[in-house]
Amino acid sequence: MISTSMSKDIINFDVVRLTTELNKYHKHKSIPTSFFNGTWTIPHLLKIYDELESYHQNIADNLIEQYKVSVQSSSEGLYKSLVNEYKAFLSTQTTRDQRWYYPPVMNKYRHNINPIRALTFDVREMAYVGNASSSHHQWLSDLITDPNFYHRVIQDIIKDRERVDIILNFYHPAYITAGLNIPFELKHLQTLRTDLLEYAKLFTEFRNWTPDE
Repeated sequence: MISTSMSKDIINFDVVRLTTELNKYHKHKSIPTSFFNGTWTIPHLLKIYDELESYHQNIADNLIEQYKVSVQSSSEGLYKSLVNEYKAFLSTQTTRDQRWYYPPVMNKYRHNINPIRALTFDVREMAYVGNASSSHHQWLSDLITDPNFYHRVIQDIIKDRERVDIILNFYHPAYITAGLNIPFELKHLQTLRTDLLEYAKLFTEFRNWTPDE
């Protein structure tokens, strides 16, 4: 059992790291780069704000205010940067790699659908219809229960999700903190992240699937 005196001595390293950044801000009168490269965000700061000493809370208040003004005054540049990263992600998604284009699946859907998304539609249809005599369903069942397929598809889903997270973790806090309207691109990325998590969940659930189920 940990004594009360010992528990009070537990160090919150997030607070230690944050106070270091706040000291930098106080010394140089400019917001540390850690608040612009995603290392720190204003929401993260606010989460541990009450654990700071009053001296550092005052510095944090000044930093937050300057951050808001800085982002608001450069909102156009912020949006352009977001759009560039958004377009770059859309054009290089690993879940849109040609290896996921299976003609028996893709021929059933619109030409620009994400092939992994198309696969999930077919898997759901197979589970719902349950036609054991269907050659297409037999092929699909063999595909999604292949361990190599599972590991490759999960790997690519994770790669895309991690890239989405990097963009969201940088831009979303900036827009929220500055009180700016959330642009379509950020909302779309949030939707894509939810979709990616759903894809991973479905393929995990069906990795050991059999037609009898």
